Amino acid sequence: VHMKSSEVFRAIPTEPLAQLAARATEVQFDRGETVFREGDDDQGVFIVIEGVVELRKGNDVVRVLRSGTVYGELFLQESGSHQYTAVASEDARVLNLGRNDVFDAFLEYPEFGVAMVQDLALRNHTLTARVSELEKQLASPVARTGHPIGGESIEHQEPAPRLPKRRAWWRLAARLGTRTTSSDP
Repeated sequence: VHMKSSEVFRAIPTEPLAQLAARATEVQFDRGETVFREGDDDQGVFIVIEGVVELRKGNDVVRVLRSGTVYGELFLQESGSHQYTAVASEDARVLNLGRNDVFDAFLEYPEFGVAMVQDLALRNHTLTARVSELEKQLASPVARTGHPIGGESIEHQEPAPRLPKRRAWWRLAARLGTRTTSSDP
């Protein structure tokens, strides 16, 4: 039932999902408790049932996992380790499906594999859009320096009127038939 609330597993028929859930372990974490640490052996897939879990790289929060969120680092090799530290930022209940069970599920329930690939594709699309937007912001002169290039204002300004050279004033005055007191020839 808990797995069906996840967007990733929603399309999987109930019977295969129930068999998959029977392999999972439910774990309770208190606020501030570590789910796993960067460098720990990969423990498979985690599904947040209740609460909030933060993924951290050093002191930086890189992703927030809320109820219904699925997370796993299955791209890693057989002896891979977690690339992040996961910490419950609220009391949390989490289902953990071990690495071997995940790979068995790919073979036994094609719907599971399809759901995981679709989730990864969506996340890849979302991240690509975010990177593209950040690249645009970084390409902007204002974003790079905090100031417009050359001290220009962002607001549109009318160009200053172009004044003719001094000799041009004399020629203009001569054409108009006005007197000039200038000593310019």
